[in-house]
Amino acid sequence: MKCKGKIKEKTRSGRTIEKNCIAKLDEHAIFCNECGESTDALSGPLSAKENYQEAWKDFKQIKTKFYPFSIFIIFTSFLLILLSVLFSRSLAESFNIDHYLFVNLALLILVPFASIPFSFEPGFLKEHFTISGYFKKLKNYPKFFMLTLVYILYFAILKVLCTGFQLGISTDPILHLVRLVLVLYWIAIMLPSPILMIRKNINAFKVVVLCYKASAETRWQQFFLVLKIVFVNIVGAALAGLGLLVTIPFSYVIIERYYDNLDEFELFK
Repeated sequence: MKCKGKIKEKTRSGRTIEKNCIAKLDEHAIFCNECGESTDALSGPLSAKENYQEAWKDFKQIKTKFYPFSIFIIFTSFLLILLSVLFSRSLAESFNIDHYLFVNLALLILVPFASIPFSFEPGFLKEHFTISGYFKKLKNYPKFFMLTLVYILYFAILKVLCTGFQLGISTDPILHLVRLVLVLYWIAIMLPSPILMIRKNINAFKVVVLCYKASAETRWQQFFLVLKIVFVNIVGAALAGLGLLVTIPFSYVIIERYYDNLDEFELFK
């Protein structure tokens, strides 16, 4: 595959002319090393829009097969997470625990349960999620616990630095905006983190490093994909919660699909 970009070159007379780059591109190149022209990667295999559409086209044909598992994980994980957040203040007062501490303790315990499906066998569309398979993969709970802890520590550090939380000092209001940007940035670049940790069998701290490096060129696509996932689950919840039977398993499927494409481009090095 040759680059279709343009490069500027000086002639012997000193005049600058524009010519075709035609540099040979690696199969998984995102940009040309010679002229910097982007390839079709970010508008094709690494595109949030294309991955979402292609994943949905395959998933919608078999979505009913995921219903039993969806019902199971909604009531055993996602509903408990939602309740712990909604009633965290009253529950924290009941147990005489700081509100912020209580929420994070609850998330630290519950979020790993919702992450277990990421450790299912590769090919989520072919290997339909089962409740029995979920219990077999509970052995990965400690790994997801550590990854969740890393998330919580990152958000806690941002809260302290940007708001002066627990320090008794006031901070510049602009830091609240900085915090929001850094939170969104973290969520975007860490999108493939749970499945990466399992597939590559690495610890949570190395996952952070690999995700940061891998997202150098794809972070905006990952951000758009996160927005799509959040939006479709909000719509699912708005449909009397019944839409979640489809949107929750689809979320796992689309994340696996995007991870597979990132891995195919050898970005996790």
